[in-house]
Amino acid sequence: MKSIKFNDALRLAAEAAKDVQLPPQWPVRLVRDIYGRLCFAVDAHRSYVADMEEDEESRSTPVEQRYPMEAHQRLLDAALGLGRYAASRQVLFRDDFSAPDKLFNNPDWHEIVLPRYIDTEGVEHPELVIQLLDRQIIGQDWLRTNEVSDSPHPPRIVFYGLKGGVGRSTALAMLAYRLARDGKRVLLIDFDLESPGLSGLLLPAERVAASGLVDWFLEDAVGQGEVVLGDLLSDSPLADDAPGSIRVAAAMGNDEQSYLSKLARVYAEVPSATGSQNFAQRMTRLVELLEQREKPDVVLIDSRAGLHDVAAVAISRLATVALLFATDSEQSWQGYAQLFKNWHQYPAVLRNVRGRLAIVQALFPESDQAQRAERFVQKAFDLFSEHLYDQIEPGDESDGDAFSFAPDAEDAPHFPFRIRWNARFQEFQPLLSRDAGGMDDTDVELAFGPFFEKVIDSIPELK
Repeated sequence: MKSIKFNDALRLAAEAAKDVQLPPQWPVRLVRDIYGRLCFAVDAHRSYVADMEEDEESRSTPVEQRYPMEAHQRLLDAALGLGRYAASRQVLFRDDFSAPDKLFNNPDWHEIVLPRYIDTEGVEHPELVIQLLDRQIIGQDWLRTNEVSDSPHPPRIVFYGLKGGVGRSTALAMLAYRLARDGKRVLLIDFDLESPGLSGLLLPAERVAASGLVDWFLEDAVGQGEVVLGDLLSDSPLADDAPGSIRVAAAMGNDEQSYLSKLARVYAEVPSATGSQNFAQRMTRLVELLEQREKPDVVLIDSRAGLHDVAAVAISRLATVALLFATDSEQSWQGYAQLFKNWHQYPAVLRNVRGRLAIVQALFPESDQAQRAERFVQKAFDLFSEHLYDQIEPGDESDGDAFSFAPDAEDAPHFPFRIRWNARFQEFQPLLSRDAGGMDDTDVELAFGPFFEKVIDSIPELK
C-alpha cells in the first residue's frame, strides 16, 4: 500500500471535503495539527443514533441542524485513506465542544488554494479552495495579517533578507544617515535578536543604552515593561552634525551578562489584563510604545533573516514598505519562491501583503552592469508574476484594478532598488572618519544614492 505523505494528505482531505454528495449547507473544513494530521470540521450537530449517549440538550436539537449519518460516514471512510495523517478524531462537530465557537470562529481559519495538477496516472485534479485551520508550532504569524492595527503611525520601513551577508544592515544605517541629513527624526529598531550587532554600526560602546529590546520583553512578561522603556534608546553620533536625529533601540543593552538566558524567554506567551498575548502582539505593542514616546518621522526596522516569526510580524503586520534584499543567486530565488508560494496559497494574506513589498538588488556588481541588471529584473519579474501578481489573459483590459505589472514597469514591486557593490563597504564602520579609513558623503552617495531615492519616492511622507 502506498504511504501517504504530508502533501498528499492535504489534497486527499480537501477532495473528500469537496465531495458533491455531501450536504452543501454545511461546508466541510479541515483542521491540521502540529504533526500534520488532518480531521474534518463541520459546523453542525452530530447525527443522533438510538444507542448513543447524549445529554438532554443534544437530544433536543432539531433534526434539520444535525449532519446526516450517511454524509458523516463518507467523511469517516475518507479519513481512512489519509494513512498516518488521519487524526484520531476524524470528524469534529459542535457537540464535541463545550464552547464550539472557539473552534468554528477561530481567527486562524484561512482560505487555502490547492493548485490544479495532473497525477502520475494522467488524471487531472482541479484547483481546490478549502478552509484550513493550521495548528503550527511556529510560522503562524506569516498568516495573521487580520490582526494588523489600523491606528495611525509613522511610515515603517522593514529591512529583510533570507540570509545575512548581503549588506542589509549597512544599507539600513546609511538610509538612517541620509534621512537624518534631510532633517528627519529616525527611530531605528533592531529586531534581529538572534544576531544582535546593528548597534555596533551606529553606536560606540559608551553610547549603548542600559537596556535592550530583550530586557523589555522580559520585564513586560512580569508586568513592568515601563521600568525599562526609557532606557532602551540611544542617540547615534552618525547624526551629531545633521539637522535630524537617529535614535537606536538595540537588541542588547550595555554590558549585558545574561543575553542567552533572556533570549530563551523572549518568545513566550504572557498573561495580560485582556488575555494572553503572543510574541507578535507584544512586538507590535513595543513598536507602538516607542513611536508614542519618540514621535519619529520614520521608523526603520531591522528584521531577523530567514523564514522566522520575527520576520513574519515585521513584514505582515508592521511594514509600510518591506525591502526584500536579494542577490542574483539560485539561493535567493529559490528561497523567495518558497515564501511567495506560501502566500499564494492564502489569497486573503496575499492581497494584504503584496502591495508593500519591494525587492532590493544588493551588491550590484561593478562589471557587466547592463546585462546583470536586465537578468535580475527578468528573474524578479518571473518570481513575482508567477506567485504574487494577478493573472490577466493577453488583450483583456476589463479588470483595471488587477495587481499586475509589465516587466519594465519601474513602479512595480519586482523592479529592484539597487545598491552598488563597493569594496570599501565590505568591512564598513560608519562611525570612522574618512581619514581613519571611513567613508564620506561622496562614497555613500555613489553606492547608495539611487537606493535612497527609490525608498524616499516610495513613501510620500519622506518627500
